[in-house]
Amino acid sequence: MELKINSQIGSMDEEIDITKEGKDILIGFNPRFLIDSLRVIDDENVTLYLVNPKAPCFIKDEKETYIYLILPVNFTV
Repeated sequence: MELKINSQIGSMDEEIDITKEGKDILIGFNPRFLIDSLRVIDDENVTLYLVNPKAPCFIKDEKETYIYLILPVNFTV
């Protein structure tokens, strides 16, 4: 998975190893919401459910104790 974050403070471009099912998609999120949800999960692995670029993303911890919903944002490439 390739993560690209651009904000007024700075930018980040990172690749992480994932296990993926389905097709590749290009989707945008407010980085603050994504980071906030990942910060409170104290697990080594998380699951992101991404259906399409206009659908919300569900983030779950390993035990599915927490379920976070993040809405995508529109952006131009």
